[in-house]
Amino acid sequence: MARSAPLDIDWAPDRTSGRPVTEQIVDFMCERISSGAWPIGSRLPSQRAMAERFGVNRSTVIAAVEELADYGIVEGRRGGGTRIVSNTWSLMLPGAPDWADYVSSGFFKANNTTIQTINRLEFDHTKTRLGTGELDPRLFPRDMWRRVAREAADRIDSLGYPPPEGLDVLREAIAAHMREWGVDCRPERILVSSGALQGLQMISVSLLSAGSTVYAEAPSYIKSLQVFQSAGMRLTGVPMDGRGLDVNALGKLLGDDTATIAPTLNPIRPPTTATRCCTRFPPITIPRGSRCPRNDGVRFSPPARSIVCRSSRTARIRTSSSRGRRRAHSPRWTTTAW
Repeated sequence: MARSAPLDIDWAPDRTSGRPVTEQIVDFMCERISSGAWPIGSRLPSQRAMAERFGVNRSTVIAAVEELADYGIVEGRRGGGTRIVSNTWSLMLPGAPDWADYVSSGFFKANNTTIQTINRLEFDHTKTRLGTGELDPRLFPRDMWRRVAREAADRIDSLGYPPPEGLDVLREAIAAHMREWGVDCRPERILVSSGALQGLQMISVSLLSAGSTVYAEAPSYIKSLQVFQSAGMRLTGVPMDGRGLDVNALGKLLGDDTATIAPTLNPIRPPTTATRCCTRFPPITIPRGSRCPRNDGVRFSPPARSIVCRSSRTARIRTSSSRGRRRAHSPRWTTTAW
């Protein structure tokens, strides 16, 4: 687990207010936690350090921390100090909760004012929605849908929940589709999500660590940006060109680093409907364990066996001399297009 940043304490209790110091400390810490300034998972400073910063006895800090533990906000762990484990304490206190604070301190960040306005206008039938990527209802294949629905109804043998990883037959179909694009992925390695946003959310909380940099197309799918922001990721926009994501611009942004993730838009690219070039990121099959540079014009030694090409959807590779001809040196290959 990555070490969390030290918590900022730039406050001291007001001894002239007439309120107990312990109560003031509890209120201060609850405010910092509920506002998100002290995120869940953060480790509190030691009791001695907090006592010095608050200018109080250690016993006062112990009493405040114990009260927070009673609320279920913090939890002490042997060898791990005291960590923040919840920020929903306001629901357990008497009186009406401040829903604005509660929503803003949740796992998912509330949309900003502009996005909230856009979301409301989506239901205004007098407005034309360009950003949703929805097709004209007249294009929906109703006859085919009815036929498929009838066939599917005949095969229903359970009304319970499907396997959490997705139906086996669906994962097999996805694996077959991926093989058509040169991606060898077994069905048991495929996880079906309920939609794109859930898939991105699972990636952000399971594969990426807080503070990771996410490189996204600019412009990108606005709802996907909210998912990564809520998970504490840093977002960096990558410009586009006529063939999709500008890989040269991405290379300059990366420098010597590697990209954490680069989510892409729907190939239809609403609202411009510009199509992504399928040869921008062509699949290529090479022997297991082989290495191939990603940049154009880089010379490198060939792999042990021939590269398997798939029509125009592969990188175009040429050799400096033909195979089978006697030569004193090993052949050199050059990448010419990706």
